Amino acid sequence: MQVMMPAIDIADVPEARRIEQELVRDMRATRPPVGDDLVDVDNLSCTRADGSALALRRYVPAQPRQRRVSRPALLFIHGGSFVTGGLHSEDDRCEAYAAGVGCAVFAVDYRLAPERPFPAALDDCWLALTWIAEHAADLGVDPRRLAVGGLSAGGALAAGLAQRVRDAGGPPLALQLLLFPVLDAGVDNTSNRLFTDTPVLDSRTVEVMWSLYLGPQWRRGGNPPRYASPAHASDLRDLPAAHICAAEFDPLRDEAVTYAQRLLEQDVSVNLRLYARTFHSFDCFAAARLASTARRDQMDALKAAFS
Repeated sequence: MQVMMPAIDIADVPEARRIEQELVRDMRATRPPVGDDLVDVDNLSCTRADGSALALRRYVPAQPRQRRVSRPALLFIHGGSFVTGGLHSEDDRCEAYAAGVGCAVFAVDYRLAPERPFPAALDDCWLALTWIAEHAADLGVDPRRLAVGGLSAGGALAAGLAQRVRDAGGPPLALQLLLFPVLDAGVDNTSNRLFTDTPVLDSRTVEVMWSLYLGPQWRRGGNPPRYASPAHASDLRDLPAAHICAAEFDPLRDEAVTYAQRLLEQDVSVNLRLYARTFHSFDCFAAARLASTARRDQMDALKAAFS
């Protein structure tokens, strides 16, 4: 399969980050803007235990300033193989969700590998979620209607976060929205073996990604730390309902399908969407086949969960 976009070699982390920023800018230019009159965006922060600031970005449907509304909220976690990305990465998606679903959306600027390997990113996502729940009244959020979501590596963080919330008694979640999720550090499945030259993500990048995220001590076939590789959890009971999006030509395809099946076997409601003849994170590209369909499916899942 011919790659029609610049390849991102995450082994060269500075260059990968530069290319990611350019790609996000170029992709955003291809989509019609949601419009400042539909969505209000502001930057927030909360404080880590060490006193450092964790940056967040909030997207809410535009409303008269004097009107106070308590809305459902989604914490959306960007992708980037755990090593690239930031608050800029999913501006377009978060604005679309806020406008289309009528919810508040929060993006989190979690710490990146390899400088800060696991569990730094997951700890940041946990802090963001609990801070949103604790400050729900001030943020105009209904703490009874919270969801987590993520794209690619962000899907791993969202799924791991859902497991941690269950185990630690965190804020109850209405949905986990897992889009082309990274789930299994074992990477031993048919799609990972097949797709060595696919657009956006290939199997070599998946291998490098896990070594950067889990640190130099990680060896394939070992036992990853708890919550790092959500598919390694044996107990999936009592997790929130899931909407899982997978693409046919994606090395992550099989782990998404397998995780969905395991959730179902343990009595967790799952809506699995496997889009034929598509590639990893295709819904980021306005011209991609089925991109608008996938976005609409995601927003329908959020609306149903929040209702």
